[in-house]
Amino acid sequence: MDVKELKRSQLEVLAQHRESLRKSPRLRWLFFEITNRCNLKCRHCGSNCTAKGEALTVEDVEATLRTIRGEKPTICLTGGEPMLHPDFYEIAERVRALGFFWGMTTNATLIDDEATAKLKRAGLATVSVSLDGLEKSHDALRQVPGSWRLALRGLKALQKAGFEPQVTTVLHRGNFGELDALYALLSQMGITNWRPINVEPIGRACESGDLLLTPEQFAQLISYIRAKRFDPGSEMEVTFGCSHYLGVENERMVRDHYFLCGAGILTASVRSNGDICACLDVENRPELVQGNIRTDDFMDVWLNRFQSFRKDRTADCARCVNCSERFICGGDSTHTWDFDQNRPLLCFQDYRQFLE
Repeated sequence: MDVKELKRSQLEVLAQHRESLRKSPRLRWLFFEITNRCNLKCRHCGSNCTAKGEALTVEDVEATLRTIRGEKPTICLTGGEPMLHPDFYEIAERVRALGFFWGMTTNATLIDDEATAKLKRAGLATVSVSLDGLEKSHDALRQVPGSWRLALRGLKALQKAGFEPQVTTVLHRGNFGELDALYALLSQMGITNWRPINVEPIGRACESGDLLLTPEQFAQLISYIRAKRFDPGSEMEVTFGCSHYLGVENERMVRDHYFLCGAGILTASVRSNGDICACLDVENRPELVQGNIRTDDFMDVWLNRFQSFRKDRTADCARCVNCSERFICGGDSTHTWDFDQNRPLLCFQDYRQFLE
């Protein structure tokens, strides 16, 4: 059996595992959108965050975690910008006190030496910081002058405190040519983990046709990451995100695992208004909301609802039904599924010719 045949065989085994998870889900990651407020105005924001918004309370988070039984998911505090929450540190400390491993995603603009000391006391385990290009392109995407310099200050403060932040970069047409310059900058800073990903056709990005990568650019991004991962001279781990099936040839070549969308079978989220959903990147529409933590027992909802995420959505998709890779792909990522047209918004077949 050659390598490609072996990988396809392993992908088929993983797809079988996905089917078993649809019957017996395992809660591995739980995201809390503790606030949908944000101090930036990102053009690609999937959640349409604003300067004003809703927020979960400390009691909301604690009560939700106390319903969890038989599982020990990793907790991610996110937003909006999670550190804008007035009780952010109290929430973080409560999560740790209940015995959960926790991390956060942040734009890092509010992180300085004082903040990192508090984060250490609160038990922060992992942190992902957004840095979307060099200064001009980052500030243009975030629509707040000075946000790049503040993000770098935050990164340096985290490193100084002993954290190893992951840097996530959203690639779009405006910053695509900065890959090498960013790699050089992050290497010089001593960043050990960089995750360049594509801007997704969701949220505000759908209103900006000039952001989405062309199929050729998407393929170039995958090839770039693959080359960096196998560069013996690189001391930085470069990895693609969890999103998107990339074809047998590229699976396991740009990240440490095969593609598997965990929305509703491994991953659940709580929005800032208390709504229980699968993944925060999935379109926020009423029929996809599974309950609310203020009226429902979270664990009961996880175990007994989520049926819209635990079925084969490709069965009624005209494009998927005759695809030879339908089973191992599973319809690609849930957050880029068009629920009105019943089709994937981003499909491997669209850029296959540029990857192979």
